[in-house]
Amino acid sequence: MIKLGVCTDISNIKKVASAGFDYLEGNLTKLQAMTDGEFESTVDLVSASPIKVEACNCLIPGSIKLTGPEVNAQMIHDYLDSAFARAEILGTKVVVFGSGAARRVPDGFDTAQAWRQIGNFLRLAERHAAQHDITIAIEPLRSGECNILNYVSEATAVASLIQMPHIAVLGDTYHMAMGGEPFSALKMAGGLLKHVHVANAIGRKYPRIGDGEKYLELFETLNSIPYEGRVSVEGGCDDFDTDVVEAFKALDAARSANA
Repeated sequence: MIKLGVCTDISNIKKVASAGFDYLEGNLTKLQAMTDGEFESTVDLVSASPIKVEACNCLIPGSIKLTGPEVNAQMIHDYLDSAFARAEILGTKVVVFGSGAARRVPDGFDTAQAWRQIGNFLRLAERHAAQHDITIAIEPLRSGECNILNYVSEATAVASLIQMPHIAVLGDTYHMAMGGEPFSALKMAGGLLKHVHVANAIGRKYPRIGDGEKYLELFETLNSIPYEGRVSVEGGCDDFDTDVVEAFKALDAARSANA
């Protein structure tokens, strides 16, 4: 069955579990930046929880550039080495490659070269992902957030061409809606689709029953692939304690209706 999770701070893990979710999606950049003491406390917190940090987003911080003239392969290697080691300890299975600030192509820089640099980054990242048994899911971002890799179809093409076992595709319903991309793009990704983000596209809010979003259609599409991965809530909320419970109700209803 498809697992449901929430993108939030790891300190919320007990609340996420209590709401009914199967896992928490943390922030890899924040995880890597923790002191040893902070990380040890985080490990203790997760160990005591009935759910784990099965996914992480924010693969690369904006301070580390993946395109343009300032790319530093050694810096990327060192960062991934420490970040993935910590993610594995927490039980992370998939890491999201959104990282819009890191991959944004500088003004005036050759776009073709930027695409090659992204390919080079993914080949470097594959070695770290394989070492820690983690899948990297390429997340297309709306054009307002990044000027390259904006569509699920593009991520599918990149992953297909790269042909590496730990490089896959993510579909984010908010970014898809902003770019006018239909759910059929998820089906076209097929077996390369390894992670999904979901939110109410209006205001990018946590899902709620009756909020107008097509959650049933989303799960119908995923089941038709068939997809057996994870779906994470990624958006804003007004009151986390209340909204996380309502989000689970909405997604679990759609999941159950298509089980």
